Amino acid sequence: MSFTVIWDPDGRSELHWVWVASPDPAAVRSAVEKAEQQLSLDPIGTGEHICEGLWRIVVSPLAVYYTVDIGRQLVEITNVALTN
Repeated sequence: MSFTVIWDPDGRSELHWVWVASPDPAAVRSAVEKAEQQLSLDPIGTGEHICEGLWRIVVSPLAVYYTVDIGRQLVEITNVALTN
């Protein structure tokens, strides 16, 4: 089963600012690609449940927060932050 991964507008904005502030923007881009790939394949098995439907996956140098709609096979990334 494959999931569609989308970005909440606020999450996309956060990603922009994280990318701009990062000492290694290429690492941020690589982490985003890896996170999106993992989330599209298995968002529940890949991440850790935080609370009330919010999940987190850490792909250094990022922590990616997201929600999952199993019925619609949809992952929505809501927030992103640097881990380092």
